[in-house]
Amino acid sequence: MLRVETILREDSPTVINVHFFFSYIMEIDVDKVPGPKSKKLLEKNKRINGGWSLPVPTVYSEGEGCYFKDVDGNVFLDFSSQIATKPLGYSHPALNKVLEKYDEAPVKLAGQDFLTEEHVDLIEELIDVSPPRLNSAFLVNSGAEAVENALKVSMDSETVSYGVSFNNAFHGRTLGALSFTNSKPVQKKGFWSFPARNIPFDKSAPEVLKKVIEKEGKEPCFVIAEVIQGEGGYNFPPEGILKGIRKITREKDTPLIFDEIQCGMGRTGEWWGFQNYDVEPDVFSSAKALQVGATVAPKESFPEDPGALSSTWGGGSLVDMALGKEIIKTIREENLLSNCKKMGEYLVKRLEELSEKHSHLLDPRGLGLMCAFDLPDKEVRDHLANHLVRKGVIVLGAGQRTIRIIPPYIVSKEEIDEAIRVIDESLDAIREELPPADSYAEHTI
Repeated sequence: MLRVETILREDSPTVINVHFFFSYIMEIDVDKVPGPKSKKLLEKNKRINGGWSLPVPTVYSEGEGCYFKDVDGNVFLDFSSQIATKPLGYSHPALNKVLEKYDEAPVKLAGQDFLTEEHVDLIEELIDVSPPRLNSAFLVNSGAEAVENALKVSMDSETVSYGVSFNNAFHGRTLGALSFTNSKPVQKKGFWSFPARNIPFDKSAPEVLKKVIEKEGKEPCFVIAEVIQGEGGYNFPPEGILKGIRKITREKDTPLIFDEIQCGMGRTGEWWGFQNYDVEPDVFSSAKALQVGATVAPKESFPEDPGALSSTWGGGSLVDMALGKEIIKTIREENLLSNCKKMGEYLVKRLEELSEKHSHLLDPRGLGLMCAFDLPDKEVRDHLANHLVRKGVIVLGAGQRTIRIIPPYIVSKEEIDEAIRVIDESLDAIREELPPADSYAEHTI
């Protein structure tokens, strides 16, 4: 059972009144998940949703801070931040205040054709936390669209040839982005692909890129990389490879695109993941924590002709744009970049302590609040994730055998300790079902 009483404190970076939210559910045990209401909705969704994918077997109702409640009244400590889309957790006072302003329809406009103040304000706020050279942005609906437009602004009609991406990369599911996605076969099976060359995300990457260019006899149209690979396994770049790739792309006058959709907007303790590695791209994409999709690049990189890039709903949700602006503002005002660094270091330390006790917990790692560890194989990983959700802690899988832990930026030590306690107890509970400790390899990418 999740020990909800540990959250009844007022020492988090954002003070949230959780007392009322949890006062009447202190005794609920989440061993029985999904509950009857969630189960009914999950079964209906599976029948009628053409693209369903639900690794978390419950249905969200409401939340506060780092916790949410499902439709059956069960409470969960959310260390997934809904795949990094809830950087301030649930019901943050600053965001609630923004929502109060939008009580009349329409709140969604054809944003690229009918300009709003929110649109301009969000772009201004976004480029203000970006490197000075990257002084323009184009707003769209999603991360995949942000990547699509990053590819577009990197293309030159006279030199369009092929693009280069990395093994284990994930860039989205629209066809352009999907062409450079290499994290799971199921994501690409049966779909047409743009001309793409894939290289390893390891120390050999710069040399392999050189060999690819030599073999092709011409430069790539662009190189695209996640600074820290997300869906593919929370893989951190080996020392020097980003600078090596940057050097080659400059020599070849090839645009370098960084996909910052999961690692950007402060999660690593810097505004953008690439700032941890002293490398600057020509273009980068953002979404998730921003609440909308965005392609960021120098103004001169974008097409001069009006309508060359456009999107009916891109930048069209007044609420989402206003929330994105407020999230940036709140991260600044509450010094949450510092909290990401401090809490991330503490979380990795606690995971390292667990790895000394549990031989099956492999390679604890992290940067800021983008943290992970591995298990022997996918079956064990999935078993642990399922066990954790039924004990009230939400985590997500990544890659073949990785658990990613990405709590909201407002997370406290007490909440980290509670999650670690549940992980510890869950590993104990499934110990007898695990293979021998010497039957698996070390983490590789």
